Amino acid sequence: MSLDDDLRTLAELQYSLVARRQARALGATASGLDSRLRGPDWDAPTNRVLRLVGSAPGLRQHLMLAVLDTGPGSAVSHGSAATIWRLPGFALKITHVTRARIRSKRTSDVAVVHHPRLLAASHVTEWHGIPVTTLARTLFDVAADVHPGRLERLVDTVVAKSPSTLAALHVMREELSASGRGGTAAMRAVLDSRPPGYVAPATGLEARFARILADAGEPPLERQVDVGGHEWVGRVDFLDRALGLVVEVDSDLHHTSPLDRAHDRRRDERLRAAGWRQVVRVSEDDVWRHPHEAVAKVRGARRLAARVLVGESHATA
Repeated sequence: MSLDDDLRTLAELQYSLVARRQARALGATASGLDSRLRGPDWDAPTNRVLRLVGSAPGLRQHLMLAVLDTGPGSAVSHGSAATIWRLPGFALKITHVTRARIRSKRTSDVAVVHHPRLLAASHVTEWHGIPVTTLARTLFDVAADVHPGRLERLVDTVVAKSPSTLAALHVMREELSASGRGGTAAMRAVLDSRPPGYVAPATGLEARFARILADAGEPPLERQVDVGGHEWVGRVDFLDRALGLVVEVDSDLHHTSPLDRAHDRRRDERLRAAGWRQVVRVSEDDVWRHPHEAVAKVRGARRLAARVLVGESHATA
């Protein structure tokens, strides 16, 4: 194959782009590349990257261009990576690229370039062939730029969909701490309250309910627990295992019709038959409009369940 064939083959793998350094590795000279740029087949979107003329521009080509222009070891990062991972609230307005700090802080005409002390190989993956920071590293990178409450919601959203990400976040915290960065205070606080084994709220409604209880000083409840006696009854929203208390948070969408309510009653009966002392249902309206009522229901149920537990202990003494 000729050098031109090699350049085109590489460009086909990189959305019609080739970095000058890559072309030189294939045997091209600086004068040879300049000669090709004077011809009809190639142009130069930046002074470090060549592009096949007539290629279709698009998001993937733009991101690959930013990575190639920034240099070897670079990856799409921060808000740009958050957009790739479809984290809520992010849009690709400015392209961000991270490159591990080497000798100099290289800039780019097409991206904001970050130069952390550490960008390990394990912190980078690929999206359609484009290097991008992993989901865990991306969350750390954006942590400093978002409100702590929003960061909590982002972590819960990710962990609810992919529970294994929580373990990756805890590993990432240790790795970044060892490098001297330590992560942001906001992310440390989020992970301190979300130890390994933490179960994220399945919905925003459940997250709001958990926050209401925490703000009121109520001890936390277990979330999303499979329960039953001799056979599985179902997964409940919240659980106080010590008191035998089940708390269900009912959305208007799935718990307001006569059929829904009949199903809920049958489920509650099965839970009680399985040995759970109290089953409390909190409505969506209470959670959003009457939070004091939601807290009062849980406190009252806990007091009642505690009295029942004491009575049971006396009866068996």
